[in-house]
Amino acid sequence: MVVFSCDGCGDVLKKAQVDVHANRCYSCASVSCADCLVSFYGDDYRTHTQCKTEAERYEKSVYRPTKKQQKKRNPQEAWMDLIERSSQHASSPSMKNRLQTLATLGNVPRKEKQFRNFCGNSLNLRQGGGNVVTEIWTFLSELRNQERAEEEKRKAEEDETRKKQKEVEEAAKERHKKEKDSTTESDSNKKKNDDVDQNKSSVSPEKLSAKKVRKTMKKVLKKNTHQKSKSMKLKLLRREVQALLGLGDCDNSNKKLLKKMLENEISSYKKVKIDGKVVSILS
Repeated sequence: MVVFSCDGCGDVLKKAQVDVHANRCYSCASVSCADCLVSFYGDDYRTHTQCKTEAERYEKSVYRPTKKQQKKRNPQEAWMDLIERSSQHASSPSMKNRLQTLATLGNVPRKEKQFRNFCGNSLNLRQGGGNVVTEIWTFLSELRNQERAEEEKRKAEEDETRKKQKEVEEAAKERHKKEKDSTTESDSNKKKNDDVDQNKSSVSPEKLSAKKVRKTMKKVLKKNTHQKSKSMKLKLLRREVQALLGLGDCDNSNKKLLKKMLENEISSYKKVKIDGKVVSILS
């Protein structure tokens, strides 16, 4: 509930007490809201239904409302707010005055039968005021239905906006996923092409020079001198030489050619000898 203070004498007043206080306080030119400290002149205070709390006013951007503050206002509070706002849309001065008087009263009934009895007693419309009460009720009902329709429209627009935003986000995620998959596939194809190009660029046994084969063979043999037997199979020697030269898989004719080249180099290399299928390193 909004509470005001008199700017003349400083008295704290409820909304329903402002008019009575203004009639007896000669220095009451305006009243200020106790929460937001805004001054109101004349009847302007009637339109002030809710405002910022002290925490919200001073904490500003770091303010976080509690769960209780986030709860929806109850129907009675919403109904009283509607009555306070309705005076701004009144079609006649008499209607405006009666609505302002209703706004200063607490717990105005929301149902028609109780509302009629309440207005008859509170606004002195018991005798011959039935048409006036009907006019007030019809006006408030139409205004309430209008605001409900606007609220439903606003919620529908917000839902539509959220839906479109969600669709845009999902489309962006899907596009990002496709781009990622495309990049992965492109990298995979590039790697395959590089492997193919490497195999294509490998030197065939026909183009190998005897010097290159001899150098590679020595490297393989030196790597195996730590073994006690100081020997290795010719087939294993050929495979390791083939791997170091980057030849990849060879057909049978090229294997025979490489084997013949290795045998020739071994026979001319004084530090090794060939015994059948085994190559031994001489001490």
